Amino acid sequence: MKAAQQSQPLAEYYLQELSWRDLFRVFLPLILLSLAPFGYGLWRTLYGYSSFGPAAAANWGTSWFILSAFLVIPLLLYALRRLRRAHTWIKIYPWGVEYHQPLRRKRKLAWEEIQGITTYSIHKSFLGLFSHTKHHFSLYSPAAPPFHCHPELTERAGLKKVIKQQTYQHIKPKLIKAFKDGKTIPFGGISISKEKLILPQVEVPWEFLDGISVQKGTFLIKLTAQNTLEVPIKNLINLEILIHLIKTEI
Repeated sequence: MKAAQQSQPLAEYYLQELSWRDLFRVFLPLILLSLAPFGYGLWRTLYGYSSFGPAAAANWGTSWFILSAFLVIPLLLYALRRLRRAHTWIKIYPWGVEYHQPLRRKRKLAWEEIQGITTYSIHKSFLGLFSHTKHHFSLYSPAAPPFHCHPELTERAGLKKVIKQQTYQHIKPKLIKAFKDGKTIPFGGISISKEKLILPQVEVPWEFLDGISVQKGTFLIKLTAQNTLEVPIKNLINLEILIHLIKTEI
């Protein structure tokens, strides 16, 4: 494992990269803009002192110094934001994933250590004029706290696909075998066994199940009694494997 972890990443996903080019293209103009009032205020102070004395020097540059100080505040906030985004990243390796979030230490997870994946989307709109969809992606492992990927990183091409593909090829055969051996398999808000589907409030024997589907972020369980149970997808892990087991093994 240690030898494998020394390999180069196959892919790197940064929330927003920060390079030396950004220093000259972005930060240097902003710094000059913030310091321009200070420079002008300093010139007025020196001019007032040399021409009219200390009283003029004390008053002529004060407002410009204050303006410069106010401009520095948003510059610092923007710099802090860029640093936080630059330190939010995921790297894909042949052996697993490495990820980092601001104010936290880097973590590494081998593919076989990832035991659960949750992925869902939330669509928000304002007065029907502006709409935005947030994509959420979380990894669960006994070896580390849950990792909730930044929504903007989740949208990066190939990220979810490669993690799901590598993770499921390790855990899917184990879950299928455990199910066939008669064990109860947890999928977050739902558990299943050979005899029944188990929810926190009710247990449904398979003969009462009429079908399943996924609609608008909800896992729908249709019963023969013409009623439907709903479970939010955000409460489920390994949804694709759950659907596969129900459709092929029941």
